[in-house]
Amino acid sequence: MSTEESAGLLRRSLLFALAVVIGYVVVGVVAGVIWEWLWTPPTQVVQQHQLFYTDYGSLRQVFTGTGLYALVGAVASALVAATVGFLTRRHELLVLAAVTLGSLLAAWAMHTVGVALGPPDAATIAKTAADGTHVSAELVVNGKSPYLVWPMVSLFVLALVFFAWPGGRGGRHRDDTVPEPAEADVTEASSG
Repeated sequence: MSTEESAGLLRRSLLFALAVVIGYVVVGVVAGVIWEWLWTPPTQVVQQHQLFYTDYGSLRQVFTGTGLYALVGAVASALVAATVGFLTRRHELLVLAAVTLGSLLAAWAMHTVGVALGPPDAATIAKTAADGTHVSAELVVNGKSPYLVWPMVSLFVLALVFFAWPGGRGGRHRDDTVPEPAEADVTEASSG
């Protein structure tokens, strides 16, 4: 392989890695919109500039934001990782790095977009609201572990694609496979 061919292959690989990262961020933004659209905000009532949940059903909805974040993020990251895995069979380490970076950025983008589309901070509203005012709680993710759903699912699905569907990885491609000894004997016999 010449130097120009090597440089061209490297350039295409880096552009693909950049496209993977950008693709993840775009899917993260769309996932943030879907997350906020699926979520139903819990209702709170203001009493003496403090927030109280109106009923048990409303209190249960507090945790649906986190659960939906994990669910939507898992589905979205699995789809992107499977697509990336099937589109490329070369440069697995570069793809691995791009998927890791892209999935982390997608988790951030999903959270940022979902929270921006959701209701404003209820505690800020409660400071100036009259008693009895009903306020929707803001969209939040409780804890840090749900943010790991994107990279964990992405890497798991990418590993499944790379290892469960053989073909063209690790420098061996259909055009450079070595024929089996039986095939070589048949080829020699037919030519001579």
